[in-house]
This record gives sequence, C-alpha cells and structure tokens, in this order.
Amino acid sequence: MTARKKTTPRAKAPEPNLRHVWLAGLGAVAIARRHGARRLTAAKQDIERIVQRAQATLRDVRMQGGAGVERFSADVEARLGPVLEKLGLGAGQVAPKGRRTPAAAKQTRPAPRKRAGAARKATARKRA
Repeated sequence: MTARKKTTPRAKAPEPNLRHVWLAGLGAVAIARRHGARRLTAAKQDIERIVQRAQATLRDVRMQGGAGVERFSADVEARLGPVLEKLGLGAGQVAPKGRRTPAAAKQTRPAPRKRAGAARKATARKRA
C-alpha cells in the first residue's frame, strides 16, 4: 500500500464583506492622492520653468528691440536729411508729429476772449 500524504485543508479565502470593500476603497483613495500630489508638484515646477524662460526671452527681446529702434531711427534720419535740406527745412526745425514747439504753440493758440457778462459782474461788485 502506498502511503497517502495527508493534505491539510487550505484556509479558505475570506468572503469579501463590506469592511474589505471599505478598506480597498480607502487604499485606492490614498494612492490616488499621493500620485495627484506628485503630479501637482511636477506641474508647478514646469510652470515655474516656463515662466522663467518667458521672462528671459522677454529681457532679450527688450534689449535687442531698443538697439534696433535706435538703428532704425538713425537710418531714417540719414535718409530724410537730404530731402529736408532740398525742401528748405533744417533737420532741427521739424518737430515730431503730435508735439509743437513753444513758438508754434503761441502762434496757433488764440488769446482767450473776455466775456461781457464777467466784466459787468466785476464792476457791480466794486460799486457795492
């Protein structure tokens, strides 16, 4: 006769009950929260990096733009100089658009008119 091995009865897997479902859900929430916090931190760092790059680019553009404007202005003045000379206008006589020289402002501004009613009131006050 062959010897039979005694098999021990295996422990049955516990039937899932409400407590097991609750604990599994709680674990899933904890893991999701941990991953969410990591992703939020990574996104914040990415945004900070993007902002720093944009600020550096803006600084570079401003520096290059200022030099470009000066070069453009000098180029325009050099090209318009001979034309203004032919027209009899010196480069210093032309005021930029929108601005008036003090002499031109005095010539175009009419003198304020006094109203007749104001003069009558002034004389009436002196008499009283």
